[in-house]
Amino acid sequence: MKKMIQALCAVFVAGALAASAAQAAQPSAVERVKKAGKLVVAIDATYPPMESEGKDGKPVGFDIDFANELGKRLGVKTEFVVMNWDGIFAGLDSKRYDVIISTMNITDDRKKKVDFVEYVRMSQLFVSKKGVTVKTDKDLEGKVVAVQADTTSSEFVEKAVKAGVKVKETKQFKLATDVFSAVKAGQAEVIVIDEPVGRFYASKDPATFVVTGNAMAPEPVGVAIRKDDSDLQKALQTIVDEMKKDGFMKKISLTWFGGELGV
Repeated sequence: MKKMIQALCAVFVAGALAASAAQAAQPSAVERVKKAGKLVVAIDATYPPMESEGKDGKPVGFDIDFANELGKRLGVKTEFVVMNWDGIFAGLDSKRYDVIISTMNITDDRKKKVDFVEYVRMSQLFVSKKGVTVKTDKDLEGKVVAVQADTTSSEFVEKAVKAGVKVKETKQFKLATDVFSAVKAGQAEVIVIDEPVGRFYASKDPATFVVTGNAMAPEPVGVAIRKDDSDLQKALQTIVDEMKKDGFMKKISLTWFGGELGV
């Protein structure tokens, strides 16, 4: 019996050592990215001027310039994968890409799923149909509101309703472009959306849209990274800190926004 127990212990120890060795042999997230020679980034390309498709079909925008610089400073190329917003977390979970850089607000619920590297802060705006004025959440009463689904904008409207604001109807859309199309078509009267996107659309079509007020204070926006990839999170945090210090973030903010937007 004693010999059997000793044999079982030996097998257990050998198995544990083998598992430990195998785990040690697994490359870190940074090593994996560098070996591949590319940082694969998911975007929802319906959110100008943050990210959208350019005339040649290639993505352009603030987040695109930011992501390209991240890859460059990490020593790799940046490759973009265009995703619908409602499936963007699933693609990260399945390791289709390394990170999400798509104007994602950092929230407590999202921090339960992923880690973040904050790189900018921005407000939510009310963008109204011309002739309609919405300056506070109370002004949403009796109005049809358009938002992109599963965003902090939709959460803002939901909280207002729970607080007693009698919104006539909240219409949720899959794409940000659909939100503006709804107002233009007369299906909604006001939009809640991130500041740079709202100002972009209002500037392109001032006959239809007007920015009428700030919905809330600036919120953090971050790079979303799998929790298992903690070394990649630390590496990107270091790079973002450097980009803020050396003026790169200010440079692209001025290019796309004409201002710093809380960078």
